[in-house]
Amino acid sequence: LFRLSWGAKNAHGEEWERLEAEFEDRLQRMTREALRDGWLKPRAVYGYWPAQSHGDDLVVYDPATLSSGKPVELTRFAFPRQPDGDHLCLADYFATVESGVIDVVALQVVTVGSQATERFDRLQAAGDYSEAYFSHGLAVQTAEATAEYMHRHIRRELGLSEGQGKRYSWGYPAIPELEDHRKVFDLLPAESELGMSLTSAYQLVPEQSTAAIIVHHPAARYYSVGGSRVEQLLR
Repeated sequence: LFRLSWGAKNAHGEEWERLEAEFEDRLQRMTREALRDGWLKPRAVYGYWPAQSHGDDLVVYDPATLSSGKPVELTRFAFPRQPDGDHLCLADYFATVESGVIDVVALQVVTVGSQATERFDRLQAAGDYSEAYFSHGLAVQTAEATAEYMHRHIRRELGLSEGQGKRYSWGYPAIPELEDHRKVFDLLPAESELGMSLTSAYQLVPEQSTAAIIVHHPAARYYSVGGSRVEQLLR
């Protein structure tokens, strides 16, 4: 939080000690205010689905149809493949349709709620840019902490060993496009349970929210298929 979102990335020595003490006091105050006023409300939805890969696609099935021997497809995610290097694709980490083995995929959506964005907008409108900056940073890191908490929870439920079970989010290097957020929302009750929505460009609303797929295969690793949507927006 202090280094990534509150501007102390390059602070060292006495400067870091001064900022750390200042930021600790600020964090304690903002935490009390967030608890009192409810402007940070970390919440999440997650679930598991039977799945198989078919080429570069991940086919997600209706769990209720597994016993029939002919599982019904709910949706499929078309993942991009690296154009060079190891030519990796997320679908490679799941059992194939041809194998006859039914695999499992986990999805999660987390948010800290719309109140964080509303607070930021109010502070900006009032000209309190410093408090707005720190509030935004705290909300961003709270969302990431919530995502990591859910990631660990899913790994525990799946019985994965330490380091196994990678989390990938849309808009980042392995899956740079955002359109599949719609499919995630069709599978998880992010709208009804969390009050979330999608923009016309498939960005998550509220802003401090994330959606991710958890890949349990022990060989799964992080990689890039090219510039992510986040990187493109920052250029």
